[in-house]
Amino acid sequence: MNIQSNLTTLQEIVDRNYFFRVPIYQRLYVWRDDQLKTLIADLWTAYSEHKDIFYLGGVLVVERGGDENQTCFDLIDGQQRFTTLWMMSLVWKSALKPFICRWEKDHRQQRVSFPIRPDVDMFFTQLMDGEDPSSIANPQIVDALGTIQSFMEERDADFKLEDFTCFIYEKVQLVLTLVPAHTDLNKLFEVINNRGMQLQHHEILKAKFLKHIADTGERERYACLWDSCSGMNSYVEKNLKNICKIKVSELFDNEASDNGEEMLASADKVLEALTSLNMQAQLEESMDLESILSSDEDISGESETGEDYEVCESDDVRSIISFPMLLQHVLRIWLFQHSHQDLPKIMDKELLELFEQNFLSRQIGYEEVTSFIGLLWEIRYCFDKHVIKWVKADEEEQHLICKLRLNQKNVKGERYYSLARQQPANNEDLALLQSMLYHSQQITTHYWLTPFLAFIRVGTRSKGIQFDFLKHLDTHLHCSTDESPLVERSRKFLTNPWHRNTLMDVEDILNKPLGLAFPHYWFYKLEFILWHQKRNEINDPRWEVFRMTAKNSIEHIWPQAPEGGQPAEWEDQLNYFGNLGLVSRSINSEYGRKPFHEKKAHFETRNKKRIDSLKMFFIYQNKEWTPQKSQQHKQEMIEQVKKYMEIAIAIRTR
Repeated sequence: MNIQSNLTTLQEIVDRNYFFRVPIYQRLYVWRDDQLKTLIADLWTAYSEHKDIFYLGGVLVVERGGDENQTCFDLIDGQQRFTTLWMMSLVWKSALKPFICRWEKDHRQQRVSFPIRPDVDMFFTQLMDGEDPSSIANPQIVDALGTIQSFMEERDADFKLEDFTCFIYEKVQLVLTLVPAHTDLNKLFEVINNRGMQLQHHEILKAKFLKHIADTGERERYACLWDSCSGMNSYVEKNLKNICKIKVSELFDNEASDNGEEMLASADKVLEALTSLNMQAQLEESMDLESILSSDEDISGESETGEDYEVCESDDVRSIISFPMLLQHVLRIWLFQHSHQDLPKIMDKELLELFEQNFLSRQIGYEEVTSFIGLLWEIRYCFDKHVIKWVKADEEEQHLICKLRLNQKNVKGERYYSLARQQPANNEDLALLQSMLYHSQQITTHYWLTPFLAFIRVGTRSKGIQFDFLKHLDTHLHCSTDESPLVERSRKFLTNPWHRNTLMDVEDILNKPLGLAFPHYWFYKLEFILWHQKRNEINDPRWEVFRMTAKNSIEHIWPQAPEGGQPAEWEDQLNYFGNLGLVSRSINSEYGRKPFHEKKAHFETRNKKRIDSLKMFFIYQNKEWTPQKSQQHKQEMIEQVKKYMEIAIAIRTR
């Protein structure tokens, strides 16, 4: 099989007149909001750092026709990433315009097409024609377009779109792999799905660390800690049991956990248990069969009356950060503890470079390496115990903090231990506040996590104190007049967790007619504030199941271009905070130019089981929507934010 791979840019794809189809056997578009935001953030970081080249990954294609003027390919692998790049060109245009399509005489040919999905092709055709699409096609496509659009809207006034899109067009490189047209695709897919995984950067980093531990047994124990921490989409106690074959129940007790004193939280205690386990295994190996049978001692670790059984019942989950990101948060804490300079940034793809410059380049040895891996375990344990994860609940993923519980029962002399993660019965303040931060902050950094993880590692912090601290941290980190980078601001909360900054004037910010330029953070923050402060006043069961969801589009309650023209009384009031809500792009498309009473009916129909936006919940309590109602709502929302901020400011060191 003659397979060719070449590096290519979007500019070269245009110059060579390459066109791409998404075949019917491919999933349409399934990227989640966090995947899209990660890609955009990576592109923006590479552009901001003036990278000469940015490698984006691979795309696998098979040639499906063409002529001397063009070549057409089917996208086989890497389709999600490639389609996202094409949608960026549709939204941002500028230097990316040639990648959208090719004009020849009066004919337009899309760079990416969906020939077996005419509704999707029609959606994109209408979009390129500047029309409001008659259908919303795939909602995930619509929401992705909204996320791409919102990125541009949130840039500073000096943002140069032409330069950014030129970087993507000329500097971003893909590995384009071409397989012959006669290839058996069933066999190819089998190879793709079962191909060996490339060695990941954190595995290379682990090898660099472990070479400083001379003793083989000790090296294995520290490797066990590292490997248990690396599986971010499963709880750490489950990883530890599966990898090390250790009895986790011997290190965990419900009451001790409630007091923050469980042995499982201590790297030293876990290492001691691993040492005992290793010694026990060596003892068993050294005894011959006759010795074992004649021995009166119980060396198996089982009870005299029967066998101990232990299971970890927690389901797999999805972490809000990657393992390379966790390693960098831990490194920031380690550097602070050892009075070293902080990392200049957190960057998933630059894991090795950041560790090389800020850790490995020092005169490190056994002490530094073992102290880091011990800290890694303790931070990872805190992360699983106190930080949200994406958890499957009622057939949907949502942000939850699930408590670890140990259950024990005896059956005919045999003891059964079950370690399970318990989902909370109701919304929790701490989890919802973290969810707000997750959705409103840059998804590839989450600088708030460094001081929060350092704070909760102390062990005896109650949930109330953790919640107070996170309110304080959010307010003084994200609402500060300090314009220094977040990485620098967040370091101050390691030095003094209750550090205070001069805060923004909330009333001044929310009184400006910013329209689509309103930072999404304030909408997310208001949602949390309304839930936190109003839930006991509102007798509505839907508030109990409220949760933060990804939103990327600012909705004008009174439309910007209503049918019949804009009344003069609304012309100066449209873009104030009172007339705005934050929704997903697909929902924004559904509301469109509809008048208030139709939007109200649509909102009530969509929100029968769970309220999507608490701000809009209060708006649609009104029977009519006037500029005066909008101003009144704006002031009420400002008062809610000010009240919350005053409480957060008044929090004192515990």
